[in-house]
Amino acid sequence: MIKRRALINMHTQFENIPKEWLNVIEPHVVRGPFLPCWMWSGAVDRNGYPYIRADGKIIMAHRFVAKLFWDFGDAYVTRSCGVRNCVNPNHVEINQRHP
Repeated sequence: MIKRRALINMHTQFENIPKEWLNVIEPHVVRGPFLPCWMWSGAVDRNGYPYIRADGKIIMAHRFVAKLFWDFGDAYVTRSCGVRNCVNPNHVEINQRHP
């Protein structure tokens, strides 16, 4: 796993945020003032997992977020918080193997 850029936090300078985040993810993110998770308000599959359409493909939103920050190939991506529709990049974990 190779890190591409620093993760977004509440103190990240606006010019350092990836354009893909601002254009594709941010319009569908809902944040609560005391909630650590960033909830997805966009499309979800029948199991409640968030997804987006990018480059003519359907991609799980948390996987798309992870690819903005890491080069991890086909590794399995999970959320450390366990919340199904969380897209907080600080909660994304790259695993070597599918559970």
